Amino acid sequence: MLDNEYALISLFRVVPQIKGRKKLQKTVYLLQRAGLPYNEKFRYHHYGPYSSELQAKVDRLVDYGMLNENFDGDIYVYEITDKGKEFLQLYGSLAGSGFDLPEHLVKRLVGTSTPVLEMTSTYAYLLEMGYDKDEALTKASMLKPNLDYCLNEAQVLYDEI
Repeated sequence: MLDNEYALISLFRVVPQIKGRKKLQKTVYLLQRAGLPYNEKFRYHHYGPYSSELQAKVDRLVDYGMLNENFDGDIYVYEITDKGKEFLQLYGSLAGSGFDLPEHLVKRLVGTSTPVLEMTSTYAYLLEMGYDKDEALTKASMLKPNLDYCLNEAQVLYDEI
């Protein structure tokens, strides 16, 4: 059970903070698509793939004092706490270091704009549903006409993953 929390909080070993619930959701989804052992179930939602399981885990980590959740203007900001760092160190030493995140990929995803992550994750979701690449691009453009401007960038990012 704690493996899931460990995997999630390990993101913050790579990046000091994640700004936005949407960015956190899309980052974890794309890491999952890249083959990392995140096992949350995602379904399609207004902003692309969304996992209520993931949000519940984040909420638990906040409740346990392992993550800080602050509200900056109109966006949630997540940061690891000292208690979270202790958990990473302790659980990592007990369970072994079996969960290594590709730092370059995490930094790339977290450093990408939220609209591009939204379009990339939507494109990835459509591919997962069985659409071929051309169909997925067309459908993503139809589902997200307001983000059509970043479709090419989203496809490039997906190909990097």
